[in-house]
Amino acid sequence: MNLKTIILNITYLKLKKMKLLKTSLFIGLIVLLVASCRKSDSDTDNTYPKQVSITYRVSSTTTNSLVSITYDNETGGQTTANNPTLPFTKTITKTVNKNNIVTLGYFVNPAHTVKLEILVNNTVVKSQEYTSPNAAMSYTFQ
Repeated sequence: MNLKTIILNITYLKLKKMKLLKTSLFIGLIVLLVASCRKSDSDTDNTYPKQVSITYRVSSTTTNSLVSITYDNETGGQTTANNPTLPFTKTITKTVNKNNIVTLGYFVNPAHTVKLEILVNNTVVKSQEYTSPNAAMSYTFQ
């Protein structure tokens, strides 16, 4: 073997190695692209309008009744429950659109510790404890 043949063989091997490296990188990028485009199993259904179950829960560790509880109903209006006993639970089925808001509030006299919760499809989406005579909270559908 002469020097020219050795140099050609080395150059050929380097080119072959470079082509293999480029092919491997290309295949790796394709795999990453496909994996990143796959929809996550934990994604929630964000298509609207959709029908949901909304549960309103009101509880207290310091009283067993309130003057009133007000919540958004199935028709988009508000319903007031007067002199409800605690714990209070009301579940409705409603068709909602993106950015629709549902609210839950209470009134008690004198002030007590009251916990308000809104659940959508049996999942707590909003929960807060209050120590005032009246309070309200809302949840916005995203």
